[in-house]
Amino acid sequence: MRRKSGDKERSIAEAAVKVFARDGYHGAKITDIAEVAGVATGSVYLYFHNKESILHHLFTQLWKGMNGALAELLARNDLGAREKVEELIDTIFGLFAPNPSLALLFVNEQPQLLREGSGEFMHYYIEFLRMGEQVVRQGIAAGEFDASVDARLFTNYVFGAIRQVLHQWARAPRQFPLAAVRKEVRHITLHGLLPR
Repeated sequence: MRRKSGDKERSIAEAAVKVFARDGYHGAKITDIAEVAGVATGSVYLYFHNKESILHHLFTQLWKGMNGALAELLARNDLGAREKVEELIDTIFGLFAPNPSLALLFVNEQPQLLREGSGEFMHYYIEFLRMGEQVVRQGIAAGEFDASVDARLFTNYVFGAIRQVLHQWARAPRQFPLAAVRKEVRHITLHGLLPR
């Protein structure tokens, strides 16, 4: 029996990001993913059952990474809630900065996965939003943020805004330079959170 190689699995996953971003999930073909990865089509099936399992794998890895980063931020006692929000925004943009294809995959395909409400990534997605709310509540309790802010609504609002600007950047990076977008999102987000 042939052994699986982590490098080959990673190559297939990276190729899938490019193909899904280029062709959309429904337009993508396993043969195209294999070609971009530089492997035989049959090799893809050693690692993934089908196209859907590749997509779920990509989103699980993405959300698992974002969850880990936010959990680390949440545990830091040397940062106030405002600094944690700034760091979180930087972390999210930093994750996508080297890979516009990943940003396109993220904004184009996640809504369908959320509608289905299935897959391992859902656990990480829900936990990420819960931790985001916790940061906002910490800020309210410490007097850093306006006490009238609804933590759940605000977290979803900010995350939705970030998804939208990531989409604009990935499609038109010259019109929406990521460094400027990141700075502006931090400013708008925190200005809206300051106590009255």
